[in-house]
Amino acid sequence: MIIFETKRLLLRPLADSDFPEVYRLISDPETMRYIRTAFTEEQPARERVAMWNEYGQKCPGLGVFVADLKETGAFAGYCVARHVDFDPTSTEFEIGYTFAPEYWGQGLASELVPPLCQYCFEQTGTSSIVAFTDPANAASQRVLIKCGFQLTGTRAVYEGISNEYWLEKNTQ
Repeated sequence: MIIFETKRLLLRPLADSDFPEVYRLISDPETMRYIRTAFTEEQPARERVAMWNEYGQKCPGLGVFVADLKETGAFAGYCVARHVDFDPTSTEFEIGYTFAPEYWGQGLASELVPPLCQYCFEQTGTSSIVAFTDPANAASQRVLIKCGFQLTGTRAVYEGISNEYWLEKNTQ
């Protein structure tokens, strides 16, 4: 089932068979450098992915989605459209993305973020969406600015790390 597509990406629900590729990303210190501590063991990573799947079942239409390349079907990364920190009691909704290093610098994040935001707006009816980025992650900040996000401050998220807090208002 395709959730939505972009020029080069197909977005679909996360499947159990995606675990090896997801684990490759979430256990890679370079990929996770600006997100959270990389997993060093498979079992805690499996528990995290199980939590993602449980959240998606509790909150239909939200969760973690896989981004595959249209041309080849290759796993390019994953993204989220969710309540902040997977907390269904939160009134804030967040988007985020993680691409495999071999796809960095190709404009995939900039291509993904606008339709991902639109999808999140449609699924939640919210009037704004947040995104978080490490203050040192200039590439992700450029993506967010290009896609209409504005820096609104800093707040501790993801293991208590202070991250810049970006906000996009729904102007539709």
